Amino acid sequence: MINGKIIAQPIFVYNLGNKGQYGYDVHVPLKTNEGTIIINAGWTKKKFVINQTDLAKLFSIEAVLKKPKRKNLFTPDNSFKETFYLDIVSLNKNYNNLSLFVAEDTRGFLNHYGVSQSLKIKIPNNHLQYALTWYSLCFVIIIAFLIYKKKI
Repeated sequence: MINGKIIAQPIFVYNLGNKGQYGYDVHVPLKTNEGTIIINAGWTKKKFVINQTDLAKLFSIEAVLKKPKRKNLFTPDNSFKETFYLDIVSLNKNYNNLSLFVAEDTRGFLNHYGVSQSLKIKIPNNHLQYALTWYSLCFVIIIAFLIYKKKI
């Protein structure tokens, strides 16, 4: 549980939605007693401005802490118009005592702005893919070994 106040307008990070729609992940800076943390509030189709009443309001947010996604080789650099990844190093210059983690909201405290939550936190499960890969490689090596032994 994180308690704090929104201290600035949201950071909209360009990202595709669940059905491949164009939109934005909404990241909100929240000032707590321990410092500042970035809250991933969800996904929206359009950018919006937070009301002054919500900026002064104390929020109690249930969230899961995660490391922010790093910029990969194919992600464009952030520009003045669009943000493509969350750059914690540059955000640390704007906010005092910024946490290195991003809190992913699980309840939807900005739902009245049209922000939709992901249904659940997705943990990758590639065990079947790994098993099929290794058993296939094992089968190919055994066949290659048998062919090699037959030639000698």
